[in-house]
Amino acid sequence: MLWQQYFCYGGAERGQFYSDVVEVKLKDSDWRILDNKAISTMRRLETYIAVAFALCLHHLLAMSVDSFSPPSLTLLQPIDRWPAIVRRPSSMAAAKDSYDDDYDDESGMLNGPETKIGGNWMKKSPDVIAGIPTEITEKKTDDATVYMDVGIGGKEFGTGPLSKRMYDVMMTVASRQFPGGKIPPDIRRLYLIYSMDASAKEAVKAAMINNGYEMNLGDDMAMQDVGAWGSVESVLLLDPITGNPIEGEDGSISYDSWQDAITAGGWEPGDGFSFVIRKVPSLQKSLELSSILNALDPDGKLREEAKAKGMLLPDEDVASLRDLCVDCFQRVNAAPVEALGEEKVFRGGSSKGYNVISREDLLRENRNLDKTEKVKTLMHVMDALANHGCLIVDLTNEDKYLDDAITISKMWGAVEIFFKKLLEKDSSIKDLPAMGVAEGVGSSHAMVGYASFKDGDNQFLETRLRRSDGAFLPEEARAIMGDDAVDSMVDSFRIMADVGKDIVRIVTAAASIEAEAFLTVGSVVSEDKEGSPSIAGLLFAEASASGIWGDDGKQTPKQPSENDRVRGGVLASDAAVLMTEEILDDGKPLGESFDRNEGPVSMSPHRICRYSNDGQSKAKPSEVFGAHTDTSFVTIVPAAAVSGLEIFDEDTLQWYRAELYARKHAKGLDPAGDMDEHFPWHSRYLIVMPGELLQITSRNNVPAAVHRVVTANEAIRFSAPVLLRARPGAKMDIERYMGSTEKADSLLMQCNGMKMEEIHDALQENPRGAQGSNS
Repeated sequence: MLWQQYFCYGGAERGQFYSDVVEVKLKDSDWRILDNKAISTMRRLETYIAVAFALCLHHLLAMSVDSFSPPSLTLLQPIDRWPAIVRRPSSMAAAKDSYDDDYDDESGMLNGPETKIGGNWMKKSPDVIAGIPTEITEKKTDDATVYMDVGIGGKEFGTGPLSKRMYDVMMTVASRQFPGGKIPPDIRRLYLIYSMDASAKEAVKAAMINNGYEMNLGDDMAMQDVGAWGSVESVLLLDPITGNPIEGEDGSISYDSWQDAITAGGWEPGDGFSFVIRKVPSLQKSLELSSILNALDPDGKLREEAKAKGMLLPDEDVASLRDLCVDCFQRVNAAPVEALGEEKVFRGGSSKGYNVISREDLLRENRNLDKTEKVKTLMHVMDALANHGCLIVDLTNEDKYLDDAITISKMWGAVEIFFKKLLEKDSSIKDLPAMGVAEGVGSSHAMVGYASFKDGDNQFLETRLRRSDGAFLPEEARAIMGDDAVDSMVDSFRIMADVGKDIVRIVTAAASIEAEAFLTVGSVVSEDKEGSPSIAGLLFAEASASGIWGDDGKQTPKQPSENDRVRGGVLASDAAVLMTEEILDDGKPLGESFDRNEGPVSMSPHRICRYSNDGQSKAKPSEVFGAHTDTSFVTIVPAAAVSGLEIFDEDTLQWYRAELYARKHAKGLDPAGDMDEHFPWHSRYLIVMPGELLQITSRNNVPAAVHRVVTANEAIRFSAPVLLRARPGAKMDIERYMGSTEKADSLLMQCNGMKMEEIHDALQENPRGAQGSNS
C-alpha cells in the first residue's frame, strides 16, 4: 500500500489495495439499466466478486418485464392471477392488432381474439395504438421516457380500501363548502371519478416502483388530471369477498372508462376494481444493487469473505467510523487514475445539481418566513453534493453584489505575491517556518507553515487564525505578503467559512427532516373559529377519516399533520444552525458561556497552493495531487484561473472539472467581459465539496467527495482552499443538533458524546493497517 505523506491529505488517499481487481469489459448497452454504484462495483470489488458479477450479468440483464408482482412479492416470484374471463368488444378492440404476438395467453398480455383481464402485467407500449387520443400518443417528454401498458389486479393492490379512504377525505372536506353539508350530485360524481382515478394511479405507481420503473409525469400539472396520465382501456368490478370479476349493474363485465364503471356499472368507493391502462409515461429505474449482489451470492459466502478482508460492499450501510474510513478508501480507489485535458474532460451535465447557486439563496436569513429551509434551495444543494460531489456558488448573485468577489480577487493577488517571492528566493522567505503543528494547540491536526513536494512542483503554505485576536499564522507570512495582502487573506477566509457554514446547515437540516428526527405527531393542535379542536385545518372527525387522527375514541394521533411537519422542519433547521455555530470552527471564539477546550488556533486551515508539471508543455495531463477525501465538513475552493480541480461525479462515474462549468456560467453572465475591471471572472465562484464529517451529519446521504488535482500542461495552477473543520473540544450531541436518538443511525450513535478531535483521529485510521497521513 502506497500512502503519500502529504500533510494536506484528509481521509482516504489513493493506494494500491485493489491492484488485483479484474475489469471485465461489457458492451455499453449492457450497462444501461444498472445503478451507478453497480458500475463502480466492477472497480471496487476484488477478483472473486468481479468475475462472478460479470458471469451473472448477462442473465440478469436478459430478464424481461413481461409480468410483474405487487409490492408484497418479489420480481422473480410467480404471481397469482385472477380467473380468466373474456370481455366483450369495446371501442379499444382494434388496439390488439397493433401489438406483436410474442406472448402466450398465460402471460396475461393482449394476444389473439380473446384477452384475459385481471392479472398483473406490464409491457412496453407500441408506437401507435389505434383509438387512443392524440393527446396521449403525442405527449412530449424527455428522451428517457418509456410508455408502458399496465394491467392491475385490484385485490393485490387494494384498490377498494384505497379508493374509500381517498373519497371519504374529499367528501368530508367538501361538505364544509356547501350549506348543510349537502353536496350537489354532479360534484359528488366528479369526486367519484377522481377517487377512482387517483386510486388507480397509486396502484400503477406502486407496481412500477416494485418492478424497476417509475411514473414520469414531469412538471406539467395538466398531466396530473383525471385520465391525462394514461388511457383507460378496461375496468373490471370485483366481488368484495372472492376478489373475482363480477357483472356491473347493467350486466356488463368490462367498462371502457372510470365514468362508465361508475354510471353504468354502479361502482362505489370501497369496491375493488381491476383495470388495464395504456401509454403510461415512465422511466426505467436501475436494478437494485442489493438484488444483484444477492443473486451473485445467494448463500452469503462472498459477503463473509469480503467482511473478513475488511471490505464494505456497495449495498452495505456505513455503520461506524471504521466503515466510513473503508467507504472513502474504496471510493478513492474506484476512481480512475487516467487524466484528460480540458478539451475532453467532463464539464457538467443538464441536471439542476450542476447549476450555479446564488450566495443569497444559502443565507440563513433567507429561509422561509416560518424558519423552515426553502425546498428549492434544499433540493439543489442536496442534488449537487450527493450526486455530483460539489456545489458551485456565485458570490455576486449574478452581479448584484460585488464586494465578496472583489475580496477574493485581492486574495488571489496575495497568493501570487507569496509564490513570486518564493520563486525569487526573497530574503524574507528564509524566516518562514517549515510545516509543523501550531505551537500550544494540542492537536496534531492543526498544522502551520510551508512545505514543498515533488521537487518543488507542489508547494503549500498552511495558514490559520489565532482565535483570541484573529492574527494570521504563521506570523512570518505578513513580512512576505504585506499587511494588505494578509488582511485580504483573513477576509476571504471569513467569506468562505460563512458560505460553508450555511451549506452544512442546509444539508444537516435536510437529513434530519428526511429522518423525521424532530417530528412529533400531534405536536401542533389549534382551535378553529367555532372552538372545535383541529389538526392541519381539519376537524378531528375529518382527521380521523383521513387517518391523521385515531378513531378509537381516544384521539391518539396516527399520522403527522402538515403543521407537525412544519414544526419538525423549523426545529431541524434551528438545530443545524446551533451545530454550525458551536461545532464548526470559523476561527472565532465561542465566548465565556461555553466551557470547552477549543484551542487557541482555528482547526480550519486556509491553504494556498502552487501546482506545476516542471514546465513540460508536451506532458500528458496527470495527477499532481492524488485522489482523496477530506476530513472536514466542507472544503471550499475558490475557482481558479487555471482549471485542474477534479471531483469524481457519483452520478456519471467520471471526473468532473467544475471550474470549466463555472467559466461557462461566467461567460453567459458577462459575454463582453465588462466586469473584468472589477475582478477576474473566476473570483465570483466558490466550489464547495462535502467532507467526511458532513457524511456523518448528513446520515450518509452526502458522501465525502473524492477529488484530486490534475496538471494543465505547462500552465501553473494556484489554489486557495479552506477546509472547514470542527472545534476540537466540542462534543457531538445528537439530541441537541440532530434530534431524536431513536431516529439516529448507528454511525451517529457511535459519534454521540465524542469530542470532535476524537472523531477526527478515528477518521485518520488506515482501514488496511498502513500508516495514515497527517491531515
